[in-house]
Amino acid sequence: MNRREFAEAIALTALVPILGASAGPVRWALPVATGSPTTTHAVNEPGALAKALAEAIRVQYGDRLSEADLDVVTRQIEAGLERAEKVTQVVLDNGDEPDFVFSAIRPENVG
Repeated sequence: MNRREFAEAIALTALVPILGASAGPVRWALPVATGSPTTTHAVNEPGALAKALAEAIRVQYGDRLSEADLDVVTRQIEAGLERAEKVTQVVLDNGDEPDFVFSAIRPENVG
């Protein structure tokens, strides 16, 4: 189990009280045989975590959203999850620091 699968399992577990037991099992997407080894979902097909999060939104706000709206929300969630996965792939050394350091105390020489 990799980090992404673990995160999906935790998120789905957290959604059980919202979705209820009647939501049914989640079908995990199988890897697609393409040139990219990191592709885990069919093209334009959101992953299980994105679908589960969109289902939670549908349960809470479904009376105000159309199917097209939910489709857009699901795609946006999937895009956000993909961006988050890319960010976690950046390797940082122990000594890496940000470009700036925030301090709540203002330096004396700043006007």
